[in-house]
Amino acid sequence: MYHKSVLLEESVKGLNINPDGLYVDVTFGGGGHSRRIMECLDKGHLYAFDQDADAARNVIDDSRFTFIPQNFKYMKNYMPEGRLTASWQISACRRTSSTPRRRVSPHASRGVSICV
Repeated sequence: MYHKSVLLEESVKGLNINPDGLYVDVTFGGGGHSRRIMECLDKGHLYAFDQDADAARNVIDDSRFTFIPQNFKYMKNYMPEGRLTASWQISACRRTSSTPRRRVSPHASRGVSICV
């Protein structure tokens, strides 16, 4: 297991997921939050970003999921029609978990993101 996601249920509940909605996880990592979001989707789609090479090993094999191995600052380049609209939901969670920081990201000094 990559790590145990923290505040998983609280984060997903806060998204108030529409089963047909479009979602973005900008800190994919081990995929814990993304997997939980995927359980709530029907016709919706989830795009996940992570530039760390180890995250690619956790990709979800599902046609409703797209993994983008890039920093989320390039998000607009990868979204359909190159833009986000107000109908998109974005999940951004700092890698605070049961995994030691050094295993989570070799670039831990990049900054902090929050669950939104």
